[in-house]
Amino acid sequence: MKLYDITRELFSTAVYPGDPEPTAEPVSEIQKGDAFNLTRITLGTHSGTHMDAPWHYIPEGKTIEAVTLEQTIGPCHVVSMEGKVTREMLETAVPEGCERLLIHGEIELTCEGAGYLAGRKLQLLGVEGMTVGSEETTDQIHRTLLETGMVILENLDMSRPAPGQYVLVAAPLRMKGMDGSPVRAVLMEGENLQVTPKCESASECGSGRKLVLFDL
Repeated sequence: MKLYDITRELFSTAVYPGDPEPTAEPVSEIQKGDAFNLTRITLGTHSGTHMDAPWHYIPEGKTIEAVTLEQTIGPCHVVSMEGKVTREMLETAVPEGCERLLIHGEIELTCEGAGYLAGRKLQLLGVEGMTVGSEETTDQIHRTLLETGMVILENLDMSRPAPGQYVLVAAPLRMKGMDGSPVRAVLMEGENLQVTPKCESASECGSGRKLVLFDL
């Protein structure tokens, strides 16, 4: 099995205009005679590589702790695109049954493209940029996507994985009532890598099902 870390380093990556700058401050330091090292960090919910929960734009949407692991872990399709991403481009690039889509490249998702992805009922969309649209359209595009229950990964580093099929692991921090969270996003590649629901009973084979990852 091969792993691709698609997460940007938190303190050195660019910060979206208006967002708080991540900072780190020592609380205790061994070199100063303390028994251990301990650091206080300050950051925004959308610092670095992060996930937007529906509540980021949708008042009745899920907050980050309500986003299920099944939504953020599972089969994922990676495509490469540049410039304005239209409905027509997505119709060609996104395979049938795709639930998680990551886009490599400097892109601006158009409103029509966002509407198409919303209609495809994606679980998750990921992009390399700090936002999914242009400055003029980003609010509208976020609402179009997030009102479906989709989550959005932003500020990914997609420089290593080639287009194709992977398994994505991108779980957010478990923080009650938050609109987003930094994540450690990883793509897994293996010839026989699968994600299989493991159900103890019929009632478990729904939103609460367990996931088993294995590479034979």
